[in-house]
Amino acid sequence: MSELRKKKKPVEKRSPLAFLAAGARPASIVRFERLYLASFVVSLIGWAFSWQMTADRLAVDPKTAQFGWLLPAALLLSCAITLALWYLVARRASLAAKWVVTVLTGLATVRFVINLAVVFRGSVPVVAMLLSAAIVALSVAATLQLFHADAKRWFGEALEDEHEGRDGDGEDAA
Repeated sequence: MSELRKKKKPVEKRSPLAFLAAGARPASIVRFERLYLASFVVSLIGWAFSWQMTADRLAVDPKTAQFGWLLPAALLLSCAITLALWYLVARRASLAAKWVVTVLTGLATVRFVINLAVVFRGSVPVVAMLLSAAIVALSVAATLQLFHADAKRWFGEALEDEHEGRDGDGEDAA
């Protein structure tokens, strides 16, 4: 009976911020994490800034008045996707998540550039535009971190790159 009982390891007490510590992760991944989470925080500020205006637009139109629940649902979904991608990229080294982040950042950048025409017509508040610009800038800076050499090793891509240019015997191909 005593053989079946195993001694439990003592639980290590760590501060809540210790989860954000660098640890054994590459510097580029740590920078990605910080920039990506900063972008997330700025986007939450943007949500807070535009919440009432968006809710009012939904309430005024009889076609959309019944969809008031959609705004909090969209915020929750956005937060869930963003945090899942952060975790998969920065903590689990998911190559697929890296490319999802890259594609979403590219689409957000294109959308931002297209929306500049609306801004020049004066129909978007300046604060909203500045927040959007900050979100895109932080997102692009974060995504660029995923393509540094140490990040490639984190995702297991460097192994493939190191073997390119070699023939089957491990000799450099000329």
